[in-house]
Amino acid sequence: MSRDQLTAFCHWFMDDANAAGTRSPSVLARAFVDFFGLAGFPRLATITELLRRTGVGRAVGAHLPDGLRGLHISTGSGEYLIQYQAAEWPGAQEHTVLHETYEIIRERLHELYPRVGLPQGRRLCRAADAFAAAVLMQPEPFACYAERTGFDVVALHGLYQRSYASLVLRLAEVLRHQPLLTVLYEHQAPWAPHQRTSPPAALRATVVASTPGFNAGPRSVRLPRRGRPPARGSVAVRVAHTGRPVYVEQVNGGALGCTADLTVAARPVTWQGKLAKVVLVAVPYRDRSVLLPQLSQASFLRLPTA
Repeated sequence: MSRDQLTAFCHWFMDDANAAGTRSPSVLARAFVDFFGLAGFPRLATITELLRRTGVGRAVGAHLPDGLRGLHISTGSGEYLIQYQAAEWPGAQEHTVLHETYEIIRERLHELYPRVGLPQGRRLCRAADAFAAAVLMQPEPFACYAERTGFDVVALHGLYQRSYASLVLRLAEVLRHQPLLTVLYEHQAPWAPHQRTSPPAALRATVVASTPGFNAGPRSVRLPRRGRPPARGSVAVRVAHTGRPVYVEQVNGGALGCTADLTVAARPVTWQGKLAKVVLVAVPYRDRSVLLPQLSQASFLRLPTA
């Protein structure tokens, strides 16, 4: 494979009638994976070697200023130097390198095809994050493992080594055929020394994502709002109080602030022996069997109704 494969990829992408008409990060991610033959579970060594071998540039760990996870610099020879935070855990480093790779691809596309344009600021950052997630959690294998685990975000975290926020978003992005709600609640306040579980008021919904079919029909769901604590009496509150996974076969009414019948599985995520997050997955009651594989992964407190 010749060195300047970045330019070759850009031309190949723009020549594809199905791809050139869209600037979707997921479409670009699929093209990137196909063109470079990237494995289904790419790790940092694979990604950095691919970038070096194809002439995109070098990716190296560095001690960057606080708050800066990565950056890329043109070396003037057509290649780039990508730096990622050496202190980050490997999953974050992989995401950062691909984030910077997306920005590099968009810059080269803009140079070769000015009409393509180049997003700026937060738009570019969000698109780069979406690209990285799509490369690291490729749709077909991700959907397969998600279904096999019963949409178990904790099990997927162990397999993919991605952040919980990325996994919760990716479930809703990939499983478009399945009516599904995913919510991540995270701890927002320090614990008192004697506390092992989190008071519900300290939890906030940081990610709320649903598939199109989840909210279809007349009996719609009022989704949890980002930045808000879980509703009083909800499944997430039960998890926070007990520190145990909770499965409710039929939820009708206030537990999610909804009017539709749902089945809900919620699991705690602990850090240093204390509850740090609650991950909640809900499906329509008629689809409750899709969650069954998850129930075998932990000792759930099973409630018939809530």
